[in-house]
Amino acid sequence: MKTTELSTIWGHLQTATDWAVNLPVLMAGTEGGGQAKAKHLDPRTIDLNDTRSAVSFVDTDGDNVDWSEGDFFRSRNSKNYWASPDRGKIPFGWSCCFAHLSQLCPEAIDYAVATQSANDSFIEWGGGYYYPDLFGLKRSNRWELLARHAQRTWALMKKNNTRIIGFNVLKLDSADALKAYEVFAGQTDGLLAILVFQYDAYEAGAGKTFWVRDRNGIEVPVISARYSIWNHLNYRLRAGTPAKVAREIRQSVEETPGGELPRYDWVIVHAWSWFKSASGNDENAEDMPQEDAAAKGGQSVYGPVTWCAERLGPNIRAVGPEELIWRIRMKHNPEQTKKTVLNQ
Repeated sequence: MKTTELSTIWGHLQTATDWAVNLPVLMAGTEGGGQAKAKHLDPRTIDLNDTRSAVSFVDTDGDNVDWSEGDFFRSRNSKNYWASPDRGKIPFGWSCCFAHLSQLCPEAIDYAVATQSANDSFIEWGGGYYYPDLFGLKRSNRWELLARHAQRTWALMKKNNTRIIGFNVLKLDSADALKAYEVFAGQTDGLLAILVFQYDAYEAGAGKTFWVRDRNGIEVPVISARYSIWNHLNYRLRAGTPAKVAREIRQSVEETPGGELPRYDWVIVHAWSWFKSASGNDENAEDMPQEDAAAKGGQSVYGPVTWCAERLGPNIRAVGPEELIWRIRMKHNPEQTKKTVLNQ
């Protein structure tokens, strides 16, 4: 955290490239090359007559170039991630660093898009390692610097067709955070949403949504994570094992007044948390020692997410992040959202 904070306050960002290999070769010619374009949901296909509550699942750490170039797609460990034999079983949001990969390793994007299922979505994870609410804090032109970074990131996102960005902030409802959302969105045209989570704790926002506008005046939601799937955190509200989080999702829907339904929330899934499959009602049974979890058959990310989804029951759907966002926008401002959908 501290090293990222030190670069952030001076208006710089970091990249996780210290273990990346062959970058001079992989990045050669990227300025003139075309970009593979991720497939995305056509909002006109959403069944708005289905009024059940819904949740989306999104993994962490997609801003890691090393991981994206290495273990994430094809390796012994990637069966928990992109190479999971179950991938595509449920809708899922994969955090990614396509803005950086388009400059450093476009082959990774090519592979991701070529193997993308209809249930896979990509979310640009910040456009680098930095805290938007601290960006340029020590500089007199801090918001100009953030706007410049937003312009560059959005231009790269448009090239590879990613339309959602994720932010990690220190205090998600602070004046600086709210200003950062406003500045970033104001440099975009077609941004679907900002998914935001707080450094400590990821689920601290409890699903609260803020609204900002893009450069065309279209309202864009900034949606905080309500839940986090994270090992050994069952003592914390809205965090912990897949079984506990599933129960809390059901409970939230049950306790929400009828006039406020349906609920639309998202779950952030810690990439480095390992769990074991366990049936029954013991919400601690899925936890396991982390040190040798992989060797003992533990699973992370995609498998545990499917266990959580299976426990939601018939009245709560797992949907992709794009569908969740369109539903949130329709619920908030149906007239504007309908016009936006027609322009897709």
